[in-house]
Amino acid sequence: MNNDRSETIPQIAALYSRYSKSFRFASANAFVFTLLVVFLLYTGWINRAEKIWTPEHGLGYYLGIVGGTLMLLLLLYPLRKRIKWMNNWLPVRYWFQTHMIFGVLGPVLILLHSSYNLGSLNGQVALFSMLTVAISGLFGRYIYVKIHYGLYGSKAAFEEIRTDSEFLNINMGMLFSLVPEAKTQLANYEEEILASVNHSVSGYFRRTRIRLKGNRLYKQISDQYKRRFRRVAVKQKLTKREYRHALTHNIRLLSMHKRVLLKLNDLNYYERLFSAWHILHLPLFIMMVITGLIHIYAVHVY
Repeated sequence: MNNDRSETIPQIAALYSRYSKSFRFASANAFVFTLLVVFLLYTGWINRAEKIWTPEHGLGYYLGIVGGTLMLLLLLYPLRKRIKWMNNWLPVRYWFQTHMIFGVLGPVLILLHSSYNLGSLNGQVALFSMLTVAISGLFGRYIYVKIHYGLYGSKAAFEEIRTDSEFLNINMGMLFSLVPEAKTQLANYEEEILASVNHSVSGYFRRTRIRLKGNRLYKQISDQYKRRFRRVAVKQKLTKREYRHALTHNIRLLSMHKRVLLKLNDLNYYERLFSAWHILHLPLFIMMVITGLIHIYAVHVY
């Protein structure tokens, strides 16, 4: 009952790795970085009334300088992508990683610089502008992952995802032989996804409904396959090892097929949303730079 083909195993493994990145919550490095950020914010919060540092002098002053510098250095990533003479300055993905790190550390250091105190009017405007850009950046990061294979993976392409779906359909022959209705159900589900390309509000709700429907459909197919394969395994007297290997392999293929179609379901919607986000994010960033410079000028002149 084993439908493995030696020539397809590397392709299946590569497919699994690529789509797993899209659904992975966080890497170990990201988890450690998050803990560090939380620790810094918590330390600043519990000591905010102790006046260990102040925005005007010493450590507090330099936290503001470093934080503001990191926010300005965020410009390096878009410049690296657009300016030809910077093409040889390390691969773009390293600049993107740095952009992500600076986009978090900059606001954290500026919050510590402020000691969670709003201060003067120009300081309040600069702080809220920075926080708006930071929140916008996190939202952009979320959308970015939806149209790429993970945070640092390549951009997903519509035809490539369709090809991956067809490849998995071919390799799920054993599952379809036991659950023949699944082939038609999955084909209809994919057609429904292809017909739902829309970036409007109604498109969002339709996409969510399709995702929920997919969760139910794949669980139903998985349960049916497990029940039927269990009976076949008993009838053919498969060993535990043979049974587990075949079961795991086919459930894994089904799980990958679900991830592929969910990626397809997300792609067009989030591509359009990402374009709209870009239009909004740039003026927010410019506003942050202007208000930050005004704040620095006011602090040093007055």
